Amino acid sequence: MTDEILSRGERTRAEIVQAAHDLFIQQGFHGTSMRQIATQAGIALGGLYNHFDSKEQVFKAVFMEYHPYREVLPTLVDVQGESIEQFLRSSLHRMIQTMQTRPDFMNLMFIEIVEFKSVHVRELFNVIVPRVIPIIQALEQANSAELRPFPPMILMRIFIGFFFAYYLTDIVIAANAPEEFRRGAEDYFTEVMLHGVLARQVPDETEAT
Repeated sequence: MTDEILSRGERTRAEIVQAAHDLFIQQGFHGTSMRQIATQAGIALGGLYNHFDSKEQVFKAVFMEYHPYREVLPTLVDVQGESIEQFLRSSLHRMIQTMQTRPDFMNLMFIEIVEFKSVHVRELFNVIVPRVIPIIQALEQANSAELRPFPPMILMRIFIGFFFAYYLTDIVIAANAPEEFRRGAEDYFTEVMLHGVLARQVPDETEAT
C-alpha cells in the first residue's frame, strides 16, 4: 500500500511539474499562479501545496527536471574517445541538434536569470560538474600533446561559453538575419574555438638562422 501511495504521489508531482513548465513557458513566472498550476495539473490547490510550499519551489523543480543536461551529457559521453578536434566538432553538433528540440530552454533560463538571479544554477552546477569533469580529464589525457594545459573547470567554461555564444546568436538573430550570417556558422565556431581568429603564420626560416 505504501508503494502504491508513493507511486501515485510521484506521478502527481510529475504532472504538477509538467503543468507548471507549460504555464511558465506560455505566461512567464509572475503571470502564472499556484491555482492555475493546480488546475492545469488536474488537482485541487491544497493537493498542490502537499507537494510544494511555494511557486518558487515549483519553478526550481521545473528548472532542474527540464534542464537539457539530461539529454546533452549522454552525447558527450558518446564522443569522448575521439580526437580533440573531432570531439569538439561532434559535441557542438550534437548539442545543437539536442537544443533545437528544446525551444523552451531559453525561456526557463531567462526566468532563472532575471527573476531568481541564477540562484538555482549553483545546485545544478553541483549536479553537472561531477559528470563533466571526468569526460574532460579523459579527453586531456588522450590528447595531452594537442591541448594547452588549461584547468579542467576553465576548459569546461570555455566550451560552454562557445556553445552558448552560438546558441544565443542562432535563436535570437539568425532566424531574421541574411543567409551569410548562418552559412557554415557551426564549422566556423568550431574553428575559432580550436585555433582562434588570427591567421596562423609559418615562421620565417631566414629569421630563425
